[in-house]
Amino acid sequence: MTDKAAKPASKRVSLRKPKTRRSKPTHDEISLRAYFLSLEAPESDEMGNWLRAERELKAA
Repeated sequence: MTDKAAKPASKRVSLRKPKTRRSKPTHDEISLRAYFLSLEAPESDEMGNWLRAERELKAA
């Protein structure tokens, strides 16, 4: 008889990243995006830029 070492059971390895909940954009992130939107279209209003920045960052 030969003495063979038992092969350890292989574990299944997942290559996917674990699902994480998307965090809400911070005030600073929204503010910065709204600022750049105002530079792109100087005639746009501040509230519109803020809301657009918020929408864009939530979707990203």
